[in-house]
Amino acid sequence: MVIPEKKIEEIRSSTNIVDVISESVQLKKRGRNYIGLCPFHQEKTPSFTVSEEKQIFHCFGCHAGGNVFKFLMDFESISFVESVQILAKKLGIDLDYEETNLTEAQSEQELLYDINTVAARFFSKNLLHNAQGETARKYFENRKIKVQTQRIFGLGYSLNEWDSFVNHARANKIDLEKAALLGLIDKKEGSKYYDKFRGRIIFPIFSPNGRVIAFGGRVMEKSENAAKYLNSPESVIYLKRKSLYGLYHSKDDIRKLDKAILVEGYLDLISLFQGGIKNVVASSGTALTEDQAQLLSRYTRNIVVFYDADPAGIKASLRSIEILLKFDFEVKIAELPEGEDPDSYITKFGKEELEDVIKKAQNFLEYQTMQFEKRGTFNDPEEQTKAIRALVQSASFVKDELKRSVLLKTISKKFNLREKLIESELEKLNSSQNTRRLEVKTKTQNGAPDKTLFIDKIRHKQAPSEIEIIKILFEGDINAIEYIFNYIKIEDLENPDYRHLAEIVYESYSSAENLHPSVLIEKVESEELRQFLRKAALDKPSISKAWKEYSSGLDEESNLMKYTADTVKKFRLFKVDQELEISHLRIKEEKDNDEIPNLMKIHHQLLNEKKLIMND
Repeated sequence: MVIPEKKIEEIRSSTNIVDVISESVQLKKRGRNYIGLCPFHQEKTPSFTVSEEKQIFHCFGCHAGGNVFKFLMDFESISFVESVQILAKKLGIDLDYEETNLTEAQSEQELLYDINTVAARFFSKNLLHNAQGETARKYFENRKIKVQTQRIFGLGYSLNEWDSFVNHARANKIDLEKAALLGLIDKKEGSKYYDKFRGRIIFPIFSPNGRVIAFGGRVMEKSENAAKYLNSPESVIYLKRKSLYGLYHSKDDIRKLDKAILVEGYLDLISLFQGGIKNVVASSGTALTEDQAQLLSRYTRNIVVFYDADPAGIKASLRSIEILLKFDFEVKIAELPEGEDPDSYITKFGKEELEDVIKKAQNFLEYQTMQFEKRGTFNDPEEQTKAIRALVQSASFVKDELKRSVLLKTISKKFNLREKLIESELEKLNSSQNTRRLEVKTKTQNGAPDKTLFIDKIRHKQAPSEIEIIKILFEGDINAIEYIFNYIKIEDLENPDYRHLAEIVYESYSSAENLHPSVLIEKVESEELRQFLRKAALDKPSISKAWKEYSSGLDEESNLMKYTADTVKKFRLFKVDQELEISHLRIKEEKDNDEIPNLMKIHHQLLNEKKLIMND
């Protein structure tokens, strides 16, 4: 049963986002928008912006944002359905429900979520109430994990039996093939299904919005044939490289404190959270991935890497630095005494001692340098040279020019080298990286440049006005949208993200759906693109200035249409100038005299097309 889309739209259109947010956040009018201190992270200068016109909110500090439903979901830690129900009650709107008409793919996902939910409840009940769960209860008791904490994280136990969950699944009419797909059960060819996680304590893995997407299982009885940890296989609802353990529980504190503590394992996170350090996430014993870094960047750009104090942990810390710097994180590394991990340390010494370790965290450059010193790298001139280049390479990933410059100064002082020399190394490194990124100029057999490569390079230039076209489309004005699609084909946009965004608007426009900015933005799957659109909608000085230049007493709608026409004109001129440049190159390079007249004819046609566009 689901709430009909029409009813959701009725609630959305009847709600004023400013009124709802004002109940929890003190807002002040500034221009056309409202601003206040963000409720999702600590800040002294207001960066939390709400648009009554667009019915969206966006924090320019922590990047939280969305429509009125999203605000309630994040602020109250509730589901989408619950947010709809709360607003319906406020408005006095009666909700009615209808049978779901999900697509086959959506139905498959929902079914898998349901199976994982049944499994999580079963495992939790085993741990908390089953007599056979005493072994697991003792384990958590020895690890100082309280029952309340076990409930918060949904910890569980899979009985040490071959068919305990299999029987439970059958009793609950679960599709056993689907349960096998999720890695809960398995079978050998021609034999019966058996429990995959048997005899293990269970750590459910949640999505950022609180749905069980997978499980991790730690074996209780050591066996040569059994891996210490067993994890769910990847599925349509679980991609390990895109999942961070504990994020669902910690995201609010990460936003509020604008900082994340990154640990390795499940129990590291659980122990810190229980001890009162709640802005913590875990990479689940694997090397940090770019997808995980991108996911975390939605909540903060400040991170303390806090891995185990063993060679593997140190190696993982060093590997994570490059990835985090690429995503513009402020990276620090906290180091424990040898042989300790965050779980053991907080259990022995408590929250204050562990917080002191975190406060002493070194910036990434200090940490790397210290690790090189411990290895004795600087005792050998050749190894020292390699180490300095590695430090410069790490500094090269820092996007902030001033910060990067300070880091280079630090390296030059540390090793008593001229700054110019260090800067030269950086330039060489950047040049090498750029060469790898750009297309290499290929040669034809006779050694002459390949003409098609130059043509491709010209054709694939992005028009500066592409970004303005996307901004206009997401204003949601039907006349402006219609005008753009009359003159511009989506495939003419060079930027793939912009093409995707234009397709979303075109589909809504073609289907006569709601074109309100808050509705269009929520149709975008990528959080990064949603952030870009919210920021464009709420902080658009360039587009606003341009509109004012056209205003001369015109109303808002006429102003927008004039600006739209001019932006479309610039885009069309850019495209025809591209073709003229290609045409000129073809004429110049053509060796067949019989073909030149045809090329000249095309060139003149393009010149005439340009005149027509300019006179529009």
